[in-house]
Amino acid sequence: MSSSSEQGPHPLAQRLIARAADDTLAGPVLEVGTGSGRNTRALVDAGIAVVSVPDETPYTQLPGTHENYGAALATHAYLHGASDKVRAGLAELRRVLRRGAPVFLTLGSLRDARYGLGIRFDDRSFAPGDGDEAGIPHAYFDRDGVIEAMRGFKIDALEEVDADATAGRWAHSGEPAGRVHWFVIGTRE
Repeated sequence: MSSSSEQGPHPLAQRLIARAADDTLAGPVLEVGTGSGRNTRALVDAGIAVVSVPDETPYTQLPGTHENYGAALATHAYLHGASDKVRAGLAELRRVLRRGAPVFLTLGSLRDARYGLGIRFDDRSFAPGDGDEAGIPHAYFDRDGVIEAMRGFKIDALEEVDADATAGRWAHSGEPAGRVHWFVIGTRE
């Protein structure tokens, strides 16, 4: 099994890097939930200024003033939390991004095999009862729920993906579990 330091950047980080190569960003990228740092390293290696928000920092309290950042990347932060908290975090993200700033993030899908299992927080939020994410709430959305949660953002691309294949075994221990995420690419209105 490979360690996270041997993994390349997340596909959404790769898309952000490609976008930055074609377009000048109006300020630094805010990376919400840095995890192992693999995406931070890839952004820095591409010459992109990054402000990293560690996993321990609540995404409902982001650093910076109103319209401070030129782009955002969050490959796992908004998967975690009850649905109201995720919506509040996305509103906070909107507050700190400049108008027209691109955003690249993942949200949980109702097609995820874990949806409805474990500890119930609300109709769309559940926490596994065991394993490496025991007790951590995960919010799940259908297409309409993603669109509603992304209020204040224009959605440019919305794709459901097999997250087991994307994340690899380094992200979660054990066998593939039928994880399905939304890849959301948008623009702050």
